[in-house]
Amino acid sequence: MTLLTRSKQTLTMPDLIGYCTTAEAAQELQFHINHIRRMIRRGDLKTKRVGQMLFVSLDSIKQYQEKTKGFDKHSPLKREKIAKSK
Repeated sequence: MTLLTRSKQTLTMPDLIGYCTTAEAAQELQFHINHIRRMIRRGDLKTKRVGQMLFVSLDSIKQYQEKTKGFDKHSPLKREKIAKSK
């Protein structure tokens, strides 16, 4: 039986200034974390992946808030406005 070993590597953490976790984005936008993940898949929010973790751009959160200013959280018109602005 042969054991496979990995050489020790030093991994550096990427620069995450201007990014937050999906949970923090959910708290900021007052949505459930699953909805934040759906918004990421649709392309409404920009992200950076580090391993298995996703980090959401703070700029994309601010842009989303500006695009949807004046709309109710559950308004179907909000989705139409975002689609038109892309």
